[in-house]
Amino acid sequence: MHIPASKRGTVFLALFCTGMVVLVSCLFWNYGWLRTRVAFAGEQTQLFEEMRLRALQTTPSEAAGCLQYVVSYYPSGTKQEAGSSLDRMVERERQRVVSDIIDYLRAKTGEDLGKEPHVWIDKHGRK
Repeated sequence: MHIPASKRGTVFLALFCTGMVVLVSCLFWNYGWLRTRVAFAGEQTQLFEEMRLRALQTTPSEAAGCLQYVVSYYPSGTKQEAGSSLDRMVERERQRVVSDIIDYLRAKTGEDLGKEPHVWIDKHGRK
């Protein structure tokens, strides 16, 4: 009678170990992808900040070029899963930078073309 119980225990232990290996593999895979997405988000937000700093130290035409770059650089859902926490974080930063550049253009040109970046890009961007 001890032999069947021992076999059942061995089978249970083998299934448990297999399940743990699968679980650890899935966690490792997900962690790797999370690190990649976080790195992408960091790179995107850093680039937005660099464009903001460049725009605030230049002519309206060059600032409009920076604005164009920020608006068109990997739109939502391209480097990040659309609607994810990281995507929302990146898009908040994009909107902050767009707003800062538009405020700069408004102050530098004395014009108020609204909050839509494409209007500023069309008016002051290089043609």
